[in-house]
Amino acid sequence: MATNTFRLQYLAKTAAGVPRDLVNTFVNSRLHPIRPTVLIYNCTWVCDARCTMCSNWKWGDRKSDMTLEQLEPVLANPFWGAVENLNISGGEPTTRNDLPEMVETFQRHLPRLRKLGINTTGLTPKRAIPMLTRIVEFCAKNGILVSIRVSLDGIGDVHDQVRAVTKGFDKACQTIEAMHALAKTYDNFSFGIAATIFATNLTDAENILAWARTKDLDVVFNMLRFTDAMLHNKELEEAIGFKKREEEFMRKFFLDRVQEESVLSGQAFLYLHYADMIANGYHRTMPCPFQSQGLLLNPTGDLHYCENSEKLGNVLDDSAESLYFKASNLEHRRHLIDKVCPTCLSPCQVNVGAMKQVVPYAKFLKRAYKVKRDPDRHIETLPVTEEAGRIS
Repeated sequence: MATNTFRLQYLAKTAAGVPRDLVNTFVNSRLHPIRPTVLIYNCTWVCDARCTMCSNWKWGDRKSDMTLEQLEPVLANPFWGAVENLNISGGEPTTRNDLPEMVETFQRHLPRLRKLGINTTGLTPKRAIPMLTRIVEFCAKNGILVSIRVSLDGIGDVHDQVRAVTKGFDKACQTIEAMHALAKTYDNFSFGIAATIFATNLTDAENILAWARTKDLDVVFNMLRFTDAMLHNKELEEAIGFKKREEEFMRKFFLDRVQEESVLSGQAFLYLHYADMIANGYHRTMPCPFQSQGLLLNPTGDLHYCENSEKLGNVLDDSAESLYFKASNLEHRRHLIDKVCPTCLSPCQVNVGAMKQVVPYAKFLKRAYKVKRDPDRHIETLPVTEEAGRIS
């Protein structure tokens, strides 16, 4: 019930911005670059996990993280005034003692902020629970929807193995239980768990799903991807990248999830996208807001258009506005759209991409309905892409 209430609130907030989104999609973005409406802020690389599929923790350096005193003037520029969706990630965000104050800083400078997302390992419950509770309470008072997910990549020892943390599963469960209870109190708060699937924990995916259901927890599954700007894990691709066994398992697993999810949910959108890419040789079928209205800000102030983008510059040296609109950087974004986006696996803000790009989303709903009724029709419903000899 709480999840449904949250979704209705989110849809209502989104509906209010539909006229502006339509103008941006069909008019403004075609005439000139538009300001970002989506921001991912990796607030630190410091992490309390040592994940086998992510190397961010190797880059952790608290002294290099932007302080709030440095962040404040960066955000004071009116350039950020169009941001509606903010995701704070890392590293582990709760290793920053000033995380609640950071959220308050963003709220002051993002007048259109609708939704805040936070990803956490949940591995330090004594620190994370009071910190996240304070953030949820602040967002409730200020009319902001907040979504928090604890990463859970297996049950029991499997999670401990992936995260390389002794008793990591037990520690994460403490945070999960506290946040799940809190979500029943605040209808602006959506809580769930997130699992990244790859070779190490592949066979535990069904166990994660079953465990989440016994706890009445919302769960989202992600395919592992390789990107240095977001995960510092490009060097791991050859060793732990997908093989035929993993692909066959995941395609069926994700199609099963499409059958279970409402076609209106962001998760159904994500899962059909994953199944599509596995089936069509990794040609993206899903829209992405970062192509025209997204930014990624890293702990030291390095700015990127997205997780596949080169560094545009540093916001401590130049304004984000000047970097975002710089001609050579916009040329780089056009290169990304032409050469990188067509095979990008990233799920970042897929629900936002769907909401802001109405025509692709309408096509998705039609396809999802067919696949939901008969998964065997999946291949025949694949949109035609230029790279695969098809036209979407």
